[in-house]
Amino acid sequence: MFATTNRLNRTIWILPLFVLVTLFSLDLLVKEIVVRHAYELPLLVMSFFGKVDLWIDLVYNKGAAWGTFAEYQKILFVFRCLIVAVVVYLFYKAVDLQRKTAFACVLAGAFGNIYDTCVHGKVIDMIHFIFLGQSYGIFNLADLSIFIGVALLMLSKKPCP
Repeated sequence: MFATTNRLNRTIWILPLFVLVTLFSLDLLVKEIVVRHAYELPLLVMSFFGKVDLWIDLVYNKGAAWGTFAEYQKILFVFRCLIVAVVVYLFYKAVDLQRKTAFACVLAGAFGNIYDTCVHGKVIDMIHFIFLGQSYGIFNLADLSIFIGVALLMLSKKPCP
């Protein structure tokens, strides 16, 4: 019985850590490709029924969502690090696979954006949807990873530890 419990404990860590490393690495890779090919941007990837367009474009964001709080970069960085510390704690404490994987998604995205801030002094964004001629912001895979993680947490039936 002890061997089974030990195996289950290891199993609950494998997928979330794989997700965290994969999403973080994919985010960095895509950002590197976009920066290297900035001279070819913006690039229309596809159009859905002529109503929704997906573009790849390079935008540097010094603030939070939609560039808000850009004038408070240092405070924003500290605030992000504090949030990450809380999410790392929740990731460690989570005992079920869904919640641990959700926290892994959030951490992968947070680490990607914090990495950008440390290395580039700003976050690299590139995914740009235009709905019916209106732009609603540009984001990156790290932001998408955070969104997916939060959505998984909201769908979870268990409360936070």
